Amino acid sequence: MRLFYLDESGNPEINGPSGSYVLAAVGLPIDRWTTCDKAINQLKASHYLGSTEIHTAWMLRSYNEQLAIPSFDKLDITQRRAAVLRIREQKIELYKKHKSPQALKSLKKIYKNTDAYIHLTFEERKRFINELATKIKSWTFLRLFGEVIDKNNYHPPKPSITPQAQAFERIVSRIEKYLSHISLETKEYGLLIHDECESVAAAHVSKMKQYHIRGTFRSRVDHIIETPLFVSSSHTNMVQIADLCAYILRRYYDSGDQPLYDTIKTRIDKLGPEIVGLNHYTNNKACTCEICRKKRLKRTSSYRLS
Repeated sequence: MRLFYLDESGNPEINGPSGSYVLAAVGLPIDRWTTCDKAINQLKASHYLGSTEIHTAWMLRSYNEQLAIPSFDKLDITQRRAAVLRIREQKIELYKKHKSPQALKSLKKIYKNTDAYIHLTFEERKRFINELATKIKSWTFLRLFGEVIDKNNYHPPKPSITPQAQAFERIVSRIEKYLSHISLETKEYGLLIHDECESVAAAHVSKMKQYHIRGTFRSRVDHIIETPLFVSSSHTNMVQIADLCAYILRRYYDSGDQPLYDTIKTRIDKLGPEIVGLNHYTNNKACTCEICRKKRLKRTSSYRLS
């Protein structure tokens, strides 16, 4: 039995912010779950994060309050937190007097989502994420799957299919193929565990029921059981790992951030030497990413052989 944890990064709306929408899944044997969970908790503890949810995009922001505090890095954890909260409380009062209700709401959202990390400097937060990515690299039993959709060049065969729906179908197909490849002497089954999200839960459950009956566009579904389970990422370390991987993939494709991608890419599912667990969906024929380059090379080789 294998568990596959799913999370997304980027806005799925075609006209929304972010150039890419990414759905990622990390899979591991069920008997390795305890190993990973303990390692993540130990790493969190070493950075004074306790049971805090790791949301990579919020963690890797620059916090202006820290920049305004003299010698912030010289303060202890308690002093850092108190100093940041003092500035934030002052800014909230200013927004109440001089800004719109919408601006105040946006500010409070930022503060809420970054509150758990304000005791760490930007460099310490980056170091934590790098160490977490290195943990992922060391878990040779873990497999990473991803669908990266270039929203600026998104022209699917079925015009009505959304980036979210297409990404989910393709991830399901890849996981199914992976499970069929490793089902040698004993059939391996997989269970999907998705970050809790009201906007996609009903759609993905409905899609999965259809896949069990008719299969996906690319394959039958014989090894994935049940419909996806939806859990709160705040309570599940491995969904937070899926969030980290989705973020790394999006940053690589949107901004060319290479180091973190290079750290985790050995965990992307392969069939022999060929990467099969990751796809970049784009109609941009000039894309120079590793996946698109290999696709073009493969097409050229097939053309020459024919």
